[in-house]
Amino acid sequence: MTASMLALSLMITNSAQAESALGVVLGDPTGFSGRTSLDGQHSVEGAIAYSTGHHSGLHVHGTYLWDRARVFSVERSGPIEMYYGLGVRLISINSGKHDGDIAIGPRAPLGLVYKINNPNLEFFGELSLALDVAPDTDVDLDAGIGIRIRF
Repeated sequence: MTASMLALSLMITNSAQAESALGVVLGDPTGFSGRTSLDGQHSVEGAIAYSTGHHSGLHVHGTYLWDRARVFSVERSGPIEMYYGLGVRLISINSGKHDGDIAIGPRAPLGLVYKINNPNLEFFGELSLALDVAPDTDVDLDAGIGIRIRF
């Protein structure tokens, strides 16, 4: 019990100092997106969305990101930062021969983010390779663009 209380305290303390962002993603999937910075080089992000790709249905994913993998300078503007990550994706399938099943597997995104400070917004674009391991083994590519408000 004490170890779980310590872990919870550390997460609350870290999140109080971390930058977070909430917004929307459009594409496949389309829905709500969030990101929380863990430190200057890493963050976690996730989405609750609807997928219309290979499997259509409720899409939920969570990903650990390595931020600032590469930074591109833009004249008279802030930098565009590249990130990559590794996480998991679940889709509650609502059509076809697997209607009612859950597709699950790892996902590996590669994306770009551009942040502006007034207002505190970030624009992002991402391609994510996903490997469904259930109900069938299959490869899928998700693509989306979005905007999040940073706080």
